Amino acid sequence: MLYGLYLSAQGAQAQATRLDVLSNNLANAGTTGFKRDLAIFQSHPSYDVENGGFSNAPGNQSALSGGVTPAKVVTDFSNGPLVHTGGALDVALTGPGFFQVTNGNQQFLTRKGQFSLSSTGELMLQDSGMRVLSNTGNAINVPSESTRIEIGTDGALTAVSPDGSRTQVAKLAVVKPANEQRLEKAGASLFRTNSPVSPVGNELKLQQGFTEASGVTPVSEMIDMVQASRMVEANVNMIKYQDDALDRLLQSAAPH
Repeated sequence: MLYGLYLSAQGAQAQATRLDVLSNNLANAGTTGFKRDLAIFQSHPSYDVENGGFSNAPGNQSALSGGVTPAKVVTDFSNGPLVHTGGALDVALTGPGFFQVTNGNQQFLTRKGQFSLSSTGELMLQDSGMRVLSNTGNAINVPSESTRIEIGTDGALTAVSPDGSRTQVAKLAVVKPANEQRLEKAGASLFRTNSPVSPVGNELKLQQGFTEASGVTPVSEMIDMVQASRMVEANVNMIKYQDDALDRLLQSAAPH
């Protein structure tokens, strides 16, 4: 077999993986709190470099020396740009950390600070049916007679009554995992973790009336998609060329 066939197939597979990741990023360019993914590849030294000699190409791509293979997909947790909404229940994290929310069975982490109140006054993650948790691990209930809600930079949620009196209802749970790269995406802006989390502490910074936009820059993702698409095409064309060359070689070697 031609060694280049496997290298080209390897390259096409790697760029196809990259295309999948870029497509998902682009689809979530307008998703609040979304964090873009990055496809990471591993390069392999050629057989000559590793062994100091020539070898016939192996039939197993996973054992192939030379070329590149997909290594892993990592998430870029850089802070996204802030968008002013003016909403009393919109709040953006301008520093590290994640909000904690629950659906009753599981807890999730999110940077999506778009909240709403249920008919019973529970603070919910907008359009999800999930309850927002306080720093004590409980659901947050806002008094029905409140006319205004204020959220401080430290996460303190205060209800303002019609007579102007103020009552601190709870403090939003904002935590950080031991290792962000061990978080598992569970939806557009949700993350699942099996490792311990801890309060953000003095690093906590919130801004009411803002949300954190997606971490995706559409133009950059589009440019990368075009590049990856062309690289897939180039590798596929190389497979065709080498297959034709192999076919001609076998025909010339066949007895007449």
